Amino acid sequence: MKIQISDKEQTRIPQAIKYFTEELKCEVEVTNLQYGDYVFNNKVAFEYKTMADFISSIQDNRVFNEAINQSENFDWHYVIIQGNEHERAKCLAMTKNHHPVNIFQFHGAIASINRYSTVIECYSPFINEAFYKMYIQAKKDLSNKPIVKKFPRKDKNVCFNWLCYCNYGINAKKATAIVETLELHTLYDLQNLTKEQLLSVDGIGEKNAIRILEAIK
Repeated sequence: MKIQISDKEQTRIPQAIKYFTEELKCEVEVTNLQYGDYVFNNKVAFEYKTMADFISSIQDNRVFNEAINQSENFDWHYVIIQGNEHERAKCLAMTKNHHPVNIFQFHGAIASINRYSTVIECYSPFINEAFYKMYIQAKKDLSNKPIVKKFPRKDKNVCFNWLCYCNYGINAKKATAIVETLELHTLYDLQNLTKEQLLSVDGIGEKNAIRILEAIK
């Protein structure tokens, strides 16, 4: 596996190179990455955040733009946060005098990112565990093995993913037909679906249409 590390990682670079090359036997390159901090095989991207950096990036909205950029440029994309509850409380307290962030905003930020990407929380104080979490996640993604019988793999189209994961009786074939026929691209598109639109899709009957609309609500 080839791993590209952003040259902006600075102090983490030596430890990352040592761990990925010696422990995991990966090929490593330090380079000027346009998006993400760690990229595996040019397909799986991770934005790495310490707890302090994550909270700071909520204050200036940076993390949301970073996550969106990754989602637009990579097949799989994540934000990984390293830090425990004690560090989180300490970092939140430090924001009180300048653009304060509270615990509800912290969890709200994670929920917002999870609408179009995935947040991985690493509570270990050891950075190598964060490195390993990235490695094993990338390995699973790149293996492209079926997730469940009806769902070949996670797709870049969030509508396809939602239809497969959240609807009993909707397999990959039906999800593809709905997404392509109705030209669905965003969760907003899903939320505005009508029964008539769904019934216009080949293979979607009234029961499926009602079930999908109920799940959306």
